[in-house]
Amino acid sequence: MKLTDSYGRIHDYVRVSLIDKCNLNCIYCNPKNQSFNSFKRESILTYEELIRLIRILVRDLVVKKIRFTGGEPLIRKNILTFFQMLSALKKEYPFEVGITTNGTQLEDKIESIYSLGVNRVNISCDTLKQKKFIAISGKDFLGTTLRAIDRAIQLNFNRVKINAVIVKNVNDAELIDFIEYFQNTNINIRFIEYMPFDGNGWDNSKFISWKEMKSIIQNRFELIELGNDGNIAKDFQVAGKQLKVSFISSISNHFCDSCNRLRITASGEIKDCLFSQSKNINLKEMLRNPMCSDESIAQNISNSLQTKWFKHPDASELVNLNHNNMMSIGG
Repeated sequence: MKLTDSYGRIHDYVRVSLIDKCNLNCIYCNPKNQSFNSFKRESILTYEELIRLIRILVRDLVVKKIRFTGGEPLIRKNILTFFQMLSALKKEYPFEVGITTNGTQLEDKIESIYSLGVNRVNISCDTLKQKKFIAISGKDFLGTTLRAIDRAIQLNFNRVKINAVIVKNVNDAELIDFIEYFQNTNINIRFIEYMPFDGNGWDNSKFISWKEMKSIIQNRFELIELGNDGNIAKDFQVAGKQLKVSFISSISNHFCDSCNRLRITASGEIKDCLFSQSKNINLKEMLRNPMCSDESIAQNISNSLQTKWFKHPDASELVNLNHNNMMSIGG
């Protein structure tokens, strides 16, 4: 049974949040002045429950790709034990595994997660300047993050991506700097439009569109457009380089019509859109109910997609939502 919504969109990509806590306080996601209560340990899915859930997704619902997010997934206790469990599951079912991390806890774990079958790694890095890194995140981890990126590049991951959320008058002057810094690598830099989330203080004066970003970069570098094969990003090759540059245009030019992803929060709630409310289906309760079969869980996940929006609301509406905290969603 494929995960198909009422508009015929097949969902074969699931993002699973492992924890709703983070060691950074990035201004666009987890600002210090935000009042957000994270879940207690017993409120989030155990590793055993996660493995059962992932087995249902890849075996019964034809999911091809699982990406683990947070908060910051690598701060969860005994995280390498989870990836060992996951590695055993990958030997049973062919699916791709990715992880999105801020990179601060990655350096001493990256070889382990690579050897345990993580195929792709996305590392968030919003600036190359130390003082600005502290201003954006509240911590001084730039050197640690860049070393983790360097090691990721050396390893043979299918793809290393750098995620940078661009905020006007904060880090938009560094677009060229990013290209210059990584121009001799084969990674993919993804510049992401600043999105409105509960408590992050979004307003239009801080917003810069993907077209504006692209125009700035083209003043220095030639960008060759690539086919996106249904991906959410607008992909370009830097002429004469292996470096790929992408733009995530969630606000100025949404890609909802080709959406193929489902999100599951750390507490087992289903979100069929980054901006939607959680569905009235509690996977944690189902997984902890000995009377609830795998088939029933699979059917409930499938049913949850039938009320998915065709597209998310405009930014003017999103800014007023109070149920879309990025820390609890997992991006």
